[in-house]
Amino acid sequence: MTTYSKATGLLTVLLTGATVPMIAVGQTAADSVATAQQQANVQVDSNRAWLREQEKRSADLHQNTPVPEFLRNQPPRSLAQDDQSFIDQLAAKQRQDATEQPAEGALYFVSFAIPEEGMRRMLQEARRFGIPATLRGMVNGDMRETVQRVQKLVEAGGIDGVQIDPQPYTQYGVTAVPALVVRCAAGFDVVRGNLLMAQALKKVAKDGDCAAMAQALLDKAGVK
Repeated sequence: MTTYSKATGLLTVLLTGATVPMIAVGQTAADSVATAQQQANVQVDSNRAWLREQEKRSADLHQNTPVPEFLRNQPPRSLAQDDQSFIDQLAAKQRQDATEQPAEGALYFVSFAIPEEGMRRMLQEARRFGIPATLRGMVNGDMRETVQRVQKLVEAGGIDGVQIDPQPYTQYGVTAVPALVVRCAAGFDVVRGNLLMAQALKKVAKDGDCAAMAQALLDKAGVK
């Protein structure tokens, strides 16, 4: 019978069914017992040697077995902290890039709280007009989940992805999504609500402070 020892991680073998030799003619009971004991001791020594050999083989196997590639590439356990650090650095870089460029153009504010089909349509429209889509933060504070959600949308086709930066939400007073911000030298315009991108841009082009910028985005996309 064999059992697996959880304490050592080694295979432990339990030997059963040992036989006691029969008494030979002319052999006394005491001699028989002594002979049996001697044979038993030899068997025990043999078994112990075999077990030591198995333990050595098991130890060598554990020591020499290479670590699988996927385990070596696993992220550290402090994933959430690393993710937050990465996001903070990314947001800082985006803000730095923004300060180095004219504060003109548009931003589209979205969230994964929006149903998937609606989110896909919004991101497709943002791509059509060349407007970056922006998230306030990660999905449930988890980088992996966020990447998986974005990747799923990207694989479905028609979108370029999203950027993560909470700073513009505060800068432009965006508290609900979806929202479109059109920026220009004169300031900025905010259009809130689930409007088609073309409708939102036309609204700014008609009444906004950044009418010329909104019209330029419409013209670039070929929207009349």
